[in-house]
Amino acid sequence: MRGDTPFRLRPGTETFVFDLDDTLYPRSAGLHGQMLARVWLFIQELTGCTPEEAAALHAHYYETYGTSLVGLQRHHAVKPQDFLAFVHEIDLSVLAENAELRLALEALPGRRLVFTNGSRAHAERVLERLGIADLFEGVCDIAACDYIGKPERAAYDTLVGRHGVAPDRAIMFDDRAVNLAVPHALGMQTVLIGDHGLPETPDAAHVHFHSLALAPVLAQIEPRTPPIPTPKAAQSLHKGPQNKGSSTTDLPQEP
Repeated sequence: MRGDTPFRLRPGTETFVFDLDDTLYPRSAGLHGQMLARVWLFIQELTGCTPEEAAALHAHYYETYGTSLVGLQRHHAVKPQDFLAFVHEIDLSVLAENAELRLALEALPGRRLVFTNGSRAHAERVLERLGIADLFEGVCDIAACDYIGKPERAAYDTLVGRHGVAPDRAIMFDDRAVNLAVPHALGMQTVLIGDHGLPETPDAAHVHFHSLALAPVLAQIEPRTPPIPTPKAAQSLHKGPQNKGSSTTDLPQEP
């Protein structure tokens, strides 16, 4: 369904699941380009190949496995922690607090989770930069999923099991249509965000709604009355995480 049709949240929805990169912020922010360059550099240093060969190998693994990390693990014995730390060493100063997004997220009639193929540490940094870290109940990252990421079914089973998600009462937002196929099959409502030139088939049956940006979709959802309380929100907007927990525990809160 195209974004020019009004969005309607399925009645009874209680869990809002968000991809992180290129979903909670637009691809135009440029973080994707930074991370992609780091992936290519990692492959070059690992294999001794040319930049062109590194780009081709990354594309092959990305299309085959959904994330280049899986291919690098299977074929090059790469330690996922080393890869993720290297790739996420990027400049987040291009991100700024987004008041419109914060208001829309804060008004949602249910809990909010981040489900990412990246690391928890990266997710925490991004959420803090956007000024929305305190609004999320938890993060399910690729480490929590034993480094099996979207679109593999096992990753979604981890999300559902560890965070107690009832698929028929949940909605998922992602910038890749392929990542919405399993949520659709599980019974979730799905929303494709963005349009960055990938062959994403936004008209596929597993894409229930398609919007170029996230905030306008969220703004169409009838808000909770009263809003979900967010204690110490103002303070946490300007403070980073206080400690590092396991990948599926709640985001760190103010002491």
